[in-house]
Amino acid sequence: MISALLLAAALQASQADAQTTPTALFSDVPLPEGHRHEALSLVRVLGNGRALLRLQRLDLDVIRKDLARGEAVAIVDEADIEAIEALQLEVEVQVPDLAAYYARRLASGDGGGSSRVAGGTYGQSLSPAFGQGGMGGYYTFAEIVGIIDQLRASYPSLVSQKTSIGQSVQGRDIWMFKVSDNPNVDENEPEFRVDSLHHAREPQGMQTTIYFISWLLEEYGTDPLATYLVDEREIYVVLCVNPDGYEYNRSIAPGGGGLWRKNRRNNGDGTFGVDLNRNYPFQWAVAGSSSNPNSDIYHGPSAGSEPETQAMVQLMGQRSFRSALSVHTFSDLWLSPWGYVPQFPPDWSEMEVIGDLAVTETGYPHGPASILLYEAAGTTMDYDYGANGTYSWTPEIGSDTDGFWPAQSRIVPLAEDNRLAFARTALAAGPWLRGEAVALADLGDGDGSFEAGEQIGVTVTIGNTGRAASGAASLTLTSGDPGLLVIDGAAPLPTVAPFTSGQNTAALTLAVAAGTPAGAVLPFTVTVTEAGRSFELAGELTAGVRTVASFDFESSGNQGWSVAAPNDASTGNWEVGDPVGTTAQPENDNTPGAGARCWFTGQGSVGGSVGANDVDGGSTTLLSPTFDLDGAVSGTLRFARWYSNDVGGSPNADVFEVDLSADGGATWTNALTVGPTGAGTSGGWIETILDIGASVPLTANVRVRFIASDLGDGSIVEAAIDDVAVFAVDAPSCPPIANYCVGGVNGFGTSATMAASGSQDVGDQNLALGVFGAAPSQFGLFFYGPSQASTPLGNGTLCVGGSINRLPVIGTGPFGGAQQPLVFGALPAPIANGDVWNFQFWYRDTVGSGSNLSDGLQITFCAAP
Repeated sequence: MISALLLAAALQASQADAQTTPTALFSDVPLPEGHRHEALSLVRVLGNGRALLRLQRLDLDVIRKDLARGEAVAIVDEADIEAIEALQLEVEVQVPDLAAYYARRLASGDGGGSSRVAGGTYGQSLSPAFGQGGMGGYYTFAEIVGIIDQLRASYPSLVSQKTSIGQSVQGRDIWMFKVSDNPNVDENEPEFRVDSLHHAREPQGMQTTIYFISWLLEEYGTDPLATYLVDEREIYVVLCVNPDGYEYNRSIAPGGGGLWRKNRRNNGDGTFGVDLNRNYPFQWAVAGSSSNPNSDIYHGPSAGSEPETQAMVQLMGQRSFRSALSVHTFSDLWLSPWGYVPQFPPDWSEMEVIGDLAVTETGYPHGPASILLYEAAGTTMDYDYGANGTYSWTPEIGSDTDGFWPAQSRIVPLAEDNRLAFARTALAAGPWLRGEAVALADLGDGDGSFEAGEQIGVTVTIGNTGRAASGAASLTLTSGDPGLLVIDGAAPLPTVAPFTSGQNTAALTLAVAAGTPAGAVLPFTVTVTEAGRSFELAGELTAGVRTVASFDFESSGNQGWSVAAPNDASTGNWEVGDPVGTTAQPENDNTPGAGARCWFTGQGSVGGSVGANDVDGGSTTLLSPTFDLDGAVSGTLRFARWYSNDVGGSPNADVFEVDLSADGGATWTNALTVGPTGAGTSGGWIETILDIGASVPLTANVRVRFIASDLGDGSIVEAAIDDVAVFAVDAPSCPPIANYCVGGVNGFGTSATMAASGSQDVGDQNLALGVFGAAPSQFGLFFYGPSQASTPLGNGTLCVGGSINRLPVIGTGPFGGAQQPLVFGALPAPIANGDVWNFQFWYRDTVGSGSNLSDGLQITFCAAP
């Protein structure tokens, strides 16, 4: 979901930036020689929502508009200010001469609010170096053309020759080039496009694009993501769609800062220019543009009338772009279709996932331009999506303080901030595999506790967030912890269709090493490899810990949870679902991947106020089902919590309580109180772990409740709970399985290690011997005896003494592993509860004497309590 209040928060932050813009800071800096411009002011227009709608009559250059907050930001001249005031709207001048301010700031080389210097990691071999262009650090049009040629010369196997896709009104070429591992071949690979400078006064978009391309090329062969994108995508780049307008800005503001937006069409009435980002032939002129040639949002005499637009339309028609970015500045937003109408596009469920992942680092609000910013028809992204089905976005890079021409010291930071967002959008053009979940299954006695000697099945869920099905992929399971053994370490991943998930179909198996103490945390890693790209999923398990219950609340229903007393709040009672976010309530749940649902206090409405349906006038309680911890030596409660009490007229007056009960809810003990002040009272998901036994006895009737209360007048209280799990460590029923002695080093440089999984209770008929690290694809056998020994034999040591009993010959797998269940009714020597036996594995080796032995494994057999 998208919350209008998220936008409001962004506007409030940017508004604060604008109000504190140091307009006088550079007043003593002389304007660069040759600078000439029309004095335009950056203003804030105030009025109620209905009154602000009157601005549409004036064809203003509106940067953004927020009817709910009753404000708009625009660039105007003196006549515009008089016209606005004639509509009975208040005008606050933020920057009285914006172009002069930008020019002086760039000339000063200061004012960026960043300690980072203009130069950066990428593009420093270019001439001029990245961030050192001829217009206050920004590249001129001539320098842009030179940069393309330099990239081609430096990376001829990765960058194509530049191609003119058309010419501007004044006859300048609109250059395009391609980045790929075979740039001169039209390969059957997913296509991604990035363009910039539709609007001539927005050069940071061009700079960010060059930075992204420089990263791809300079990191090719070193960075796995950059290498994958170059190898598996066709990346088309148009750095300057509007060369005439950009050159005009250079002519009037040679040091940078020019505010000309449109192209340079002579409209024949003394005015010049068409807004290229209102001229595309999709829903042309239906909203958010002007028929007045003097307007900065003039849509042109007809749809697609401009040669620059025609060149882009032709390029889009000739290619099959699956994703695209048309880069603009500013407002710190990531805009999607639709622009022409305040609606979500039909494919929003897929576009939302891609866009939200793109802005993970920047935190930019993401959603339709018509909802987050303003209505605008005839835009690049609407044409991309509406006419061609391309998933297209328009980043608006930079804050109010940055503006159209950010300070030179901000060029690199803004480009670096958005580098991964560009890369992720390119990934989405084809398959984009991402880890969603790693699930563990007890393959031993099935009690959910991963005890020493037991084997564990690993199921990996991988999602495809891209627009094409994945190819052949593999999963590799590893662990560097001696307490965790890899039995089956490799499995294929079937093809995963776009925006679906898949799992390994072959076994991935771990085993907890014998003698590993309960409570030991054992890490492991799953590596996913597809088409040369690899990424890792980190996991861990705790030895001897049983999962009593686990809830991510993604399935329908309440799963045994309920709203219970005390529940006397007038609004904001607990409910489960997909929350509508506010500045106090989460927009998204805590569950990784495709999660959406959680428990939260009171569903708000899109665009509603922060206090709509928050907890008011009392308390609301979320009650768990009963958990059986009888016989456990310890119990742990884990959950993710969200709590906010620091907004409203009476902030930090309330608390959030977590209580535990050992008698099914008859009596309660407080285990955690959050608030009224301090950490955890300002929203945000917080992972929490509580020791249940520290608060209540471990019984068969343990419950937990979460209480959110409104006790202060005028306070805003919101809470949420997600991903609840209860774990137990059970008292051992038998002495633990223990390894002893050492296996011999084999021809593959490894030593074979014994393991066992299942139950030590003979009556359960569920115990399997295992070995890993033996010579691959050889034959061998398990054997056992009543005592231990240490006698050299072959390349190893015989560790079993007394009368030796052999099991049938078996073969080792391609990774040197083998497994054999014990069939207690058909053993060469009977085994009963109360017996202690020692086991070992003999196998053929490829060096030395030709045979080898594993270490030993001692197992005590006993009945479960």
